[in-house]
Amino acid sequence: MTKQVVFFGSSDFSVVVLNKLLSAKRYELRAVVTTSDKPTGRHLKLTPNPVKVFAQEHNIPVVSSPQSGSIGLVAAYGKIIPQSTIDIFNGQIYNIHPSLLPKYRGPSPLQQQILDGITETGVTIIQLDALIDHGPVVAQEKDVILPNDTTITLGNRLFEIGANWFIENSLKIENCKLKIQDESVATFTKKLTRQDGFLEFGEFKNYLEIENWKLKIDRLWRAYYPWPGIWTTTPSSQRLKLISLKPQILVQLEGKTPIPWTRFPLLI
Repeated sequence: MTKQVVFFGSSDFSVVVLNKLLSAKRYELRAVVTTSDKPTGRHLKLTPNPVKVFAQEHNIPVVSSPQSGSIGLVAAYGKIIPQSTIDIFNGQIYNIHPSLLPKYRGPSPLQQQILDGITETGVTIIQLDALIDHGPVVAQEKDVILPNDTTITLGNRLFEIGANWFIENSLKIENCKLKIQDESVATFTKKLTRQDGFLEFGEFKNYLEIENWKLKIDRLWRAYYPWPGIWTTTPSSQRLKLISLKPQILVQLEGKTPIPWTRFPLLI
């Protein structure tokens, strides 16, 4: 039995799920709902997000709002879906969230879990409501955060786990027993900005040079890779960006070739 699905998403993580849905015989992708093109680059050219590019390449209709659909699926959409849209699906609209809800609700669960240094994580499928990551839990699948996981590797893995569960349970998802989230243990994450990756120069030096601080810089690097990255400004007002921790710590001054941190004092 094939079910029609309307997909909501806007990021590279969304594409992980969308690609799984496209290859699944149990679902027919009726349409994709995604965010508007955004200005990017030096010339601020309007550019479609990865989901829109994928949809156009595979001839999937891209709409600003759905008219109907038997099931809705949300993954890394980046916007709050209004109740009027939720009502279109008569309760059959679900969200894939990369944490064990109600922990780490909000827009940056992957980054915050890495920053907190936790090792147990997972993915949660919820029935969507109009509040942020608040709806009743349909299912949870546990996973671990590996010592070398970045936001990219962790996110790709968790969204793939979520997509696989959704596809494998397509015939019974409407009859799954729902579990209300425990609000007393809920935690929230914030929307990241470029400034979140900034460290004062002295703090930057301490993180790189003092042994018992290196764990902190490792977590920061993995959480903020590839964006917003870790950066500072030098005493001579030049922007300095951390490029890599392995095989050696590499930094880059604006307009200069990346160099090992141990050689950096020669430049200022």
